[in-house]
Amino acid sequence: MWFKIRGYVAGAVAFITCPCHLIIIWPVLLVLTAGTAFGAWLAQNQLLVAALMTVTFIGGLGLAYRWLRGNRTAACRPNNLT
Repeated sequence: MWFKIRGYVAGAVAFITCPCHLIIIWPVLLVLTAGTAFGAWLAQNQLLVAALMTVTFIGGLGLAYRWLRGNRTAACRPNNLT
């Protein structure tokens, strides 16, 4: 059960950090962090943040696939090896 919950959370993180959603997420991040040192850092390092979001997206997809797929290979094995 926990693998399914973690899989859904990983899928949600992958959905939010998807590079195609960067057009929507980027202004929201800048507005929420406006006037802070982190907001200034975000504005100066756009390429680095986009690269990190892409890596997070790929990792989230991989984890979601792994955790939602479950351990089907063990269920398909025969019980006896003789």
